[in-house]
Amino acid sequence: MSGTAGSMLVARALQDQGADAIFTIVAGPVTNVIGACGEIGVRPIGVRHEQGASFMAIAHGYVAGKVGVAMTGSGPGVTNAITGVHVAWDSGYPLLVLGGSAALHQRGRMTFQEADSVAMMQPITKWAIQADSAERIPELIAMGYHKALSGRPGPVYIDLPLDVLREEVEDIEIRRAISSTPPARAHGDPALIEQAAELLLNAERPLLIVGKGVRWGGEEAFGDLQQLVDDLGVPFLSSPMGRGFIPDDHPLNVAAARSQAMRGADVVVVLAARLNWMFQMGQGFAPDAKLIQVDIDAEEIGLQKDVDVGIAGDVGRVLRQLGEALEGRTEGLAEQRAESPWRHELRETLARNAERLAPLLVSDKMPISHYRLMNEIRNAAPRDAIITVDGEITMATARQVLQSFGPATRLNSGTNACIGTGVPFAIGAQLARPEATVISVNGDSAFGFNGMEIETALRHNLPVIFIVDNNQGILGSTLEQGLFGDDYPERVGMYVPEARYDKVMDAFGGHAEHVERPEEIGPALQRALAAGRAALIDVAIDPEERQMGRTVSQLRDMGY
Repeated sequence: MSGTAGSMLVARALQDQGADAIFTIVAGPVTNVIGACGEIGVRPIGVRHEQGASFMAIAHGYVAGKVGVAMTGSGPGVTNAITGVHVAWDSGYPLLVLGGSAALHQRGRMTFQEADSVAMMQPITKWAIQADSAERIPELIAMGYHKALSGRPGPVYIDLPLDVLREEVEDIEIRRAISSTPPARAHGDPALIEQAAELLLNAERPLLIVGKGVRWGGEEAFGDLQQLVDDLGVPFLSSPMGRGFIPDDHPLNVAAARSQAMRGADVVVVLAARLNWMFQMGQGFAPDAKLIQVDIDAEEIGLQKDVDVGIAGDVGRVLRQLGEALEGRTEGLAEQRAESPWRHELRETLARNAERLAPLLVSDKMPISHYRLMNEIRNAAPRDAIITVDGEITMATARQVLQSFGPATRLNSGTNACIGTGVPFAIGAQLARPEATVISVNGDSAFGFNGMEIETALRHNLPVIFIVDNNQGILGSTLEQGLFGDDYPERVGMYVPEARYDKVMDAFGGHAEHVERPEEIGPALQRALAAGRAALIDVAIDPEERQMGRTVSQLRDMGY
């Protein structure tokens, strides 16, 4: 008697959990799963490389506020996705990777693409498991979703052997999944909430650091966050992907005086951000500063630096609790703090730094400056645009110039600084928000990692605008000579000078332009915005301009 095949059970389970897309390559043994997904309305997005699939799934989930789903073939298909899983693990993205594998009854016989994928995935996932029967597939996928989103979000891997996918099961035998409910959202300890409120009310030089974990606090958290800033008159700065939850043009944003703000604050609130290398592991704060740390993961609190108040809880719940604890106690406080010496000092630094940056933004020098390119992008981008940024110099310059104004509208390489995310992140983001303008800004080196995915954008009718900040390589000839010597025979960090990435997009049939003069950038961007299909602008950038003025010794200290 025939029943339901494991491949269809996978598709139905994903649909039951709310998946609307999977990112995949047509490969054994998941071909029938892909077909089943398309049949029932879970859109399969065929990509060029499994690394791209995992990155797209990450961005799709982050922008949409849910679990992203990638599906791979067996063996190398799974290992190709491991980089994306590692990024999700380090950066706290909810990701489900479904990997095909060799039939269970063939294990140990060197069958086609046999690999112990579960063992490879275990160190970098919240949960890695193999489906041992078709009847358990719905249960395992439901559990995977729950684990990916609960607590600190992260990746889950489920291994799908060939014979399990082919197995047919009667409905009565299917292990039903637990009802799909949102994970429990923990409140903070009320006593600690009150302690935090007292510190914030009495601080002379308060500072708030906003992390991307705010994304998982629920939609109401975004309004509560801005209300907290406005009521307390507290300056803030954000992690690279924490930007936009409070608009970058908010008058209390002190990102351009970052070091001074961190060094001078007497009370610092670290909200859903990790004290990693981006924040000097917490060592950049004043020695006597009081530290309030809020995180969903209790293990994270006090890990890098002693805290005065550590609140373990859901960031949305904690923000609401803080708002309630401060209600009726902040009248006139924001106005009073606006006139404090601390704020005057910060405003002076912000103005001074803006003045230094201003001439770079409008520079007419040729070859084109990184700063001029970023300024033209900033001027052309709609306020609600989603921007992905990838590449070392490109990302560092963009951090100073490009702005974000809405939640989950800025995607960077993440905690482990993984190059190659920019192109696939943009594709995943565009699928999550089809109505949005999505702009992907990439260094030429970063673009090369997953640049062929521009064809994926064209094939799936996604009007992403890809920009290549083309400075002919990683180093620039002066630094290359400094690192390797004048007589070194190879170009290691410098690429072919005449490389034209717009020609690749043109070959695929997308909108393509090449820009060599600064005054040409704005009009090219407007044409790309109006094209209605995937577009790529290749911009010839000065190969010798080092955004951070790094020396050879500095690069070596960074591990180059």
